[in-house]
Amino acid sequence: MFKKGWQPKEYKGVQDEIHQQHLKAKDMSFKGKLSYFWYYYKIHTIAVILIIIFGVSFIHNIVTAKDYNFYGIMLNAPSLDGDAMEASFGEYAGLDMENYDCFIDTLSTLSYQNQTQYDIATFQKLVALVQSKDLDVLVTDAPVFINFSFNGMMMDLRDVMTEEELARFEGQIYYLDNAEVRKAEEEEEAQSDEDIMEAQQKRNQASVEDITAEAETHRHPETMEDPIPVGIFLDESPLVRKTGCYGDPVPIYGISVTSQRPDTAKEYLAYLWDETIPFDTMITSN
Repeated sequence: MFKKGWQPKEYKGVQDEIHQQHLKAKDMSFKGKLSYFWYYYKIHTIAVILIIIFGVSFIHNIVTAKDYNFYGIMLNAPSLDGDAMEASFGEYAGLDMENYDCFIDTLSTLSYQNQTQYDIATFQKLVALVQSKDLDVLVTDAPVFINFSFNGMMMDLRDVMTEEELARFEGQIYYLDNAEVRKAEEEEEAQSDEDIMEAQQKRNQASVEDITAEAETHRHPETMEDPIPVGIFLDESPLVRKTGCYGDPVPIYGISVTSQRPDTAKEYLAYLWDETIPFDTMITSN
């Protein structure tokens, strides 16, 4: 039997138990208190430490991030040493390498045949870079360049180069027939999504010979109704001859239609054709 006037002690659950443990810890040694703290709070402590590390790293990246003074992509050329090319071109063009970033991506790859998730991610990255106005120059083999230029992502070189400068590359200029682009756009409006997808898949499965033959037609503006120079073939450039970084199909240079640094992009073209550049030393050791 309970004594008269007795009342059951109120139980406060986990909070009460923690309070009782805190009372016990008051009489512990320093080492004991550390052990006690670690036993009860190690998960919380680790979580806080990780949050601090990620927070500091994130803030550091934002604070120390530099604007680009050049952003180029050498697509499907993983044998090139991007770091070496950045340093070489930075010096060649007299770029401010201390306060700005010169970035040349030589690791990204993209294939339209047997596409993987990586190819899709690379394509999305390229589109995003054009939309964000970060990308200056794209150098890639014919299948990718044909697709990107046809979809209006390459700049009309007449907007940044004089007639004399373009004349230097006679026979190496990639022309796009704007009349064909308009015609294709009109045809697509009358096609279903399934028809468009089927036609795209057929283009993606074209053989190297067919792609090379199609690329060669873009050297001949006289066969076009409304030719626009949007690229420069690089198969005879010192870069390709000295490094062998591209084979078939032929590689092509173009300036992004949204580039904010077209003069530097033009300087990069001159760099790729400069016989004095030791491109043969810019091959990765892997």
